[in-house]
Amino acid sequence: MKSPINKKRIITTAITMALLSITLYFIGLFFVLNKINTIENTYNSAESESSKEKKFWAIKPIAETNKELIQTLRDFFVKKGDEVKFIEQIEGVAQSSAIKFEIVSIDVANQEGQFEENVKMKVGAEGPWRNIISFINKLEKMPFGVLIENVNLNTKTQDNWSGFIEFIIFREK
Repeated sequence: MKSPINKKRIITTAITMALLSITLYFIGLFFVLNKINTIENTYNSAESESSKEKKFWAIKPIAETNKELIQTLRDFFVKKGDEVKFIEQIEGVAQSSAIKFEIVSIDVANQEGQFEENVKMKVGAEGPWRNIISFINKLEKMPFGVLIENVNLNTKTQDNWSGFIEFIIFREK
């Protein structure tokens, strides 16, 4: 009688040990795969940083050589926080052109994946024809990126014109 009990005990012990071995194998496999994944991510990150550093050192001499041109290009865009200064400059241009000037609307068009935003402005202007044309001309010659998009003027009297001028200002994000 001892023989069947021992066989059952041996079989149950063997099955338990086999299941335990399989469980430990999969747990170990999970840890090994997780560690391999961590190592690969670290390697790719280091490779990416190395690649960025190589690009930086390749571009740095070019940037140093063209420093003035790059600054001129940066000055073309209205910087964040300089919007009020820019509007004050437009108002100064309107005053020097001796016209009545009023900002009608400002709309920011955010473009995905771009380093700049287009700010659409619509202003009302009233005054003599020459003064309004002088204002538009001065707007186009501002040191910022200004693109006159639409001019809609009507005559009120012989020497007095009024209407709207729409333009786009290029601003850094």
